[in-house]
Amino acid sequence: PATRTDDLTEDERILHVLSRFTPGATPELVAEVRRKGINRWLKQQFSGRVPESETYENYSGQFKSLGMTLPEIAAGYYVRPEGTGPKKKQLTKEQKNVFKKRAATPTQEMMAWIFLRAVYGNNHVRNVSSDFFRNHFSVSISKGAVDRYVVGWEREIIHGQALGNFGDMLEATAKHPAMLFFLDNHLSRRPATPEELEKIARKVKKKTDSEERVEEAVELANQRGLNENYARELLELHTLGVDNYYTQKDVINVAKILTGWSMKKLRKQPGSPKGFYFFKNLHCEGNKPFLDGVIHENRENPLREGEELLEILKTHEGTAHYLSWKLCRYFVNDNPDRGMVGRVAGVFSKTGGDLPKVFQAIVDDPEFFSRRNYRAKFKRPYEFIVSVLRATRVEITNTKNINSIANKSQVLKAMNEPLYRCADPTGYYDQAEAWRDPGALAIRWTFVTDLVNGRIKGIRIPESFYDDLPEDNPR
Repeated sequence: PATRTDDLTEDERILHVLSRFTPGATPELVAEVRRKGINRWLKQQFSGRVPESETYENYSGQFKSLGMTLPEIAAGYYVRPEGTGPKKKQLTKEQKNVFKKRAATPTQEMMAWIFLRAVYGNNHVRNVSSDFFRNHFSVSISKGAVDRYVVGWEREIIHGQALGNFGDMLEATAKHPAMLFFLDNHLSRRPATPEELEKIARKVKKKTDSEERVEEAVELANQRGLNENYARELLELHTLGVDNYYTQKDVINVAKILTGWSMKKLRKQPGSPKGFYFFKNLHCEGNKPFLDGVIHENRENPLREGEELLEILKTHEGTAHYLSWKLCRYFVNDNPDRGMVGRVAGVFSKTGGDLPKVFQAIVDDPEFFSRRNYRAKFKRPYEFIVSVLRATRVEITNTKNINSIANKSQVLKAMNEPLYRCADPTGYYDQAEAWRDPGALAIRWTFVTDLVNGRIKGIRIPESFYDDLPEDNPR
């Protein structure tokens, strides 16, 4: 446990822990932590197996897609109406609207689930960790088919592994269709050989007898080569940090190592989703220098080259330091103490990225309860909305309207933080300077005013919330 070197009162210490390791403090939570003690409460939270509230279970149980596998979701929501398709009759306007609405359902239910967990769930540390990693491993449903895979991504990785091991999460993201598609690694392949280009040229020439079409085909084949997008973000955003330890040559070699890491349909049925698949014929051959060593060619199982790369990154001191710095920035202060970051990084390395132990190290560090870190973090729009809903004990009159707060009402969009719509792979920033724009703050005020006055459709503040107010205090 942390050495008591601060001047925070016991209640301030409890509020500090709850403000950083829950989506928002409530009187009930303060009483619970006061009764159990901070360390015992955290130990239960780190298990990730705290029984959920009846309210949460009742609401979340209404979302059918949450319990479905990706093939089941695809069959139930993404298959076009019978007898339609590119070579058949086009959809009518009514059919298009029905199909579009049905196809959007899994993503909408997933968004609602995120809010339900945050507002009514009891596994607070898991939910806060999910929020961190949702931005650390950021993908956007605004790009192509990512929306088809984001339900499994959130459920199995972001939520499912939020209290697991960082290395396991890293590998899961590297092999998930949502990430492969978002950062274009499914397009990355070894450059075409001169022989292959010649074969393409002969084929197009024979078919079109056009030199211009031949040049276009060869140019297109050349463009379908190495793609560095995921390789760069893997190093820069997911593990080592910007320009730490690696060079541009390392980025290129990481891209070569990960050629062939792509996707393939899980089933032959129409609308079937794609899963991770390694295409050996698209993989770059040869040894690949990386950092201070070499990842040797594995002709028998070239997939192992990428897995070896991930093992190096999982255990690298740069990854431990970069992740610890980001976590301390998220949980403690926009400018975390360097000594604290170093101590947390030591625990990260020693435990192999065991997330609950890293979180415990943050709380145990003497810097955590420093007065300068008390109330030092400024809430992002998502954090603000969730904490308001929790503090007011808001009731839902229509389950779908938790999702409307995030999307249809345009509140988070107006505040520039709609869930799963950050186009930049950095994810949304967690520093105060990114969110203190006066216009965005005005939207926060409007949201609270509308909530208190009952102008947000589908939710309401219960009368019991006002019970402790003096009779002469206007509501």
